Amino acid sequence: METVRSARLVNQFVGEGYFDLCLRIDELIALQEKTAAGPGALFNRFLRGEWIIQEVVEVVRLGLIGGGMHAKKAFDLVNRVIIPGYYHEYAILAGSILSASLFGLDMEGDEDEGEAMAPAMD
Repeated sequence: METVRSARLVNQFVGEGYFDLCLRIDELIALQEKTAAGPGALFNRFLRGEWIIQEVVEVVRLGLIGGGMHAKKAFDLVNRVIIPGYYHEYAILAGSILSASLFGLDMEGDEDEGEAMAPAMD
């Protein structure tokens, strides 16, 4: 098997179940527009613990959409499970979502399974 990179976090717990999360280019652009910050700047704020609640909510919401969830369902889910106050827990998840989108995750790949993934650059 060949090592491949993916920006998708698979089977992550978000409040009421397990979901895939991914920030594709459209979600990254929407995130920039919602937060007035680029993904690299946001990632650095999460690393330093300097995030704000809107950033946590938007990263998780857009990550759910990029992972395949309908936009309305993602909006409703984050409003039910994040808005009530689990900010630090979801800030960690949001940082992981941003990290995966910026740097990718090393995974064992099989050309016949799953979504298309680019080979790792070693």
